[in-house]
Amino acid sequence: MTTELYHLQSAAHPMVDNRFLAGERDLTEDDLRPYLQPLGRSMDLSPVDERIDEIRADDDIEAQDSLIDAELAPTLHRTLDLTRNEAADAGLWHYLCVVRFPEFVHYRWDHVFDPESPDNMEEKFLKAGTDAYSNALHRIWWGAELTYEEGESGEIEDRDYSRTKRVLGFQELANDILDHDFSRYVPVTHACGDLLCHGALNELKEEGAYVDPPSNSDIVSRTTTLLREELTVRRVEMMEEGDIVETVEDLRDDVMRQEAGWS
Repeated sequence: MTTELYHLQSAAHPMVDNRFLAGERDLTEDDLRPYLQPLGRSMDLSPVDERIDEIRADDDIEAQDSLIDAELAPTLHRTLDLTRNEAADAGLWHYLCVVRFPEFVHYRWDHVFDPESPDNMEEKFLKAGTDAYSNALHRIWWGAELTYEEGESGEIEDRDYSRTKRVLGFQELANDILDHDFSRYVPVTHACGDLLCHGALNELKEEGAYVDPPSNSDIVSRTTTLLREELTVRRVEMMEEGDIVETVEDLRDDVMRQEAGWS
């Protein structure tokens, strides 16, 4: 069964109130009909429903775990076969989160809901656009878009999402990549995903080259902060891929030696 895609207009946002954010009521297409603008596209979203059901049934994955994002990302990205221009439509993601997949958003993010300060939960439904960090589904789709590798065949089914799963499965890394402007430049995102993931950092620690290295989360946070500062004085578009990799490696190693990023 296909789902017609809509843009949810901002005039509907006041309806996303505390009762909705608390999961005490739903908002249906009928409820929101005056605010739904058809996008002229329909998609079969059942693979996403099925993958969510599989994740929720997995005893090794707890509700609110960042592994949920990592496990859903390949299916969501393959199924929502959007251009980047289409994916930049915030209203599309608002529709998907508020109307089509609200149970998933609650399953993943209910722990951030505070009725006295609901903004953190609200943004999981109503952020998106140029903000690749906040909206529950938008962040997963863009996390995949910026990290996957195209397969030799060029077919959707042949895409490699191993880097995607490494990034989205490490919430500090996903947050720090998606929350910086450099995230839209794929070679930088790939370098960060490869060099700052748990596997790469743990391997360096096991080699014993660093005395009392910081936690992986601290390494990621401080390295990406230094990288953002570095890229304010360099034109990233003019950097070769090898130069980008070397830059991330050097900043990471300085942080692991606690020689930079700690002031």
